[in-house]
Amino acid sequence: MKHDNLLHRLTRLTAAVALGGALGCTATITTTPEDPTVYSYRVIAVDSPPGPIYQSPRVDYHGSPAYLVGDRWYYQDRGRWVYFREEPPELHRARTRGEYRADSPPRRAPEAPTETRRRRYD
Repeated sequence: MKHDNLLHRLTRLTAAVALGGALGCTATITTTPEDPTVYSYRVIAVDSPPGPIYQSPRVDYHGSPAYLVGDRWYYQDRGRWVYFREEPPELHRARTRGEYRADSPPRRAPEAPTETRRRRYD
């Protein structure tokens, strides 16, 4: 009797899944943290960093650069750009003491060598 009841339930479940697939019903399950954090500080993810971020003042923060743009610190974490909602104490200290550095202007590519005189070897 138990076997028949289980078989009946499995048959109904299979029919429901097949019907849902035939009707084009799909479900997407994603997990995203409610409050993402980086090093225990809340952050907000952004699609891309603002404008010329690489020319902005920066501080090394946990081995990677944190860029100060306006009054926000932008940081690249696991391939995504975020900014800190709460300024970490290390970054606050660097900002108030002026302990950050700006990138130098981009280096020019070396010029191609030019031939000024030919030497003849016999």
